[in-house]
Amino acid sequence: MADPIKFSAPDWCFFRENPDPAAYYRKLKQLGFTGVEMVDPSRWPAARSAGLSILNIPGPGMEKGLNRVENHAELVPKIRALIDQAAFEKIPHVIVFSGNRGGLDDRTGLSNCATALGPLAREADKARVTLIFEMFCQQNHPDYMADNSRFGFDLVQKVGSRSLKVLYDIYHMAQMGEDVIKDITGNLKSVAHIHVAEKPKRTAPLPAGEIPYGKIVRAVHEAGYSGYWGLEYHAAPDHFSEMGEALMALKSGASGPTASASGLPPKKQDQGG
Repeated sequence: MADPIKFSAPDWCFFRENPDPAAYYRKLKQLGFTGVEMVDPSRWPAARSAGLSILNIPGPGMEKGLNRVENHAELVPKIRALIDQAAFEKIPHVIVFSGNRGGLDDRTGLSNCATALGPLAREADKARVTLIFEMFCQQNHPDYMADNSRFGFDLVQKVGSRSLKVLYDIYHMAQMGEDVIKDITGNLKSVAHIHVAEKPKRTAPLPAGEIPYGKIVRAVHEAGYSGYWGLEYHAAPDHFSEMGEALMALKSGASGPTASASGLPPKKQDQGG
C-alpha cells in the first residue's frame, strides 16, 4: 500500500480574496490539507506559517503556447525564470501547457513542445524542480491542443527527462472519455500530480458519482501513487464544509473495495462546467 493519501487545494478555487489569509490557510490545515497550489507569492508566508507546503507555480502559455515555435522566444525565458524561482523557494513543480491548436496538427505541436521543454527540463533537473504538463478537456478549454492523455505521456517519453512529468486532471480526461485508471496506473512513473472534480459541471468529487472516485482512488493508491490529490473544482458558497466532505469521499475510496481491473470505461462526452 502506498503512503497515506495527501490533499492540496488550489487558491483559485477557494481563496476568494479572503481578508484573512492566515485564518484561511489554518482552516485548510485543520480540514486535513497539507499542500496548496497556485498561490500568489504575497501569501506564501501565510500558507507556510499554517504548516502547508507550496506545491507549484503556474507557468505561461495556456492559450498561446509552446506548441508553436514562434512563441518560444517569449515563453521559454519566462518558464526558465519560474524554474529559478521555484528552486530558490523550494517549490517542487512548475506547471506548463501546450497552448491552443489554431489549426496546427498535433504531431507538429507535440514536436514543438518537446523542442522547448527538452532544454528546460534539463535546467529544471539541475535545479531539482519538475515541470508538470497539464492536459485539458475541450468543454472547458476549447481548441486546447493537449486534450488527451496520450499527448501528455508521449511528450514526457519524447523529452525523456525525470524532470518533465504529467499533471493528470481526472475531471478533464474523464470529460474526454479517457480510461483514467488505465491511464494513471499504466503510466505511474510519468504522473507527478493529480487533480480531481466531478463531471459534468466540475463540482466537488463524490465517492460514486459520474466519475467513480471510490474505485479510482483505490486503484491508483494501490498502484503506488504517493503524490498529492488536488481538489480543483467550482466550489459552493459554503466551501469549507464542501471541502471537508470531498476529503472524506476521497479518503473512503483509498480504504474501500479494490477497483476492477477494467478501470473506468470510456463514456460519451458530457457538456459542462
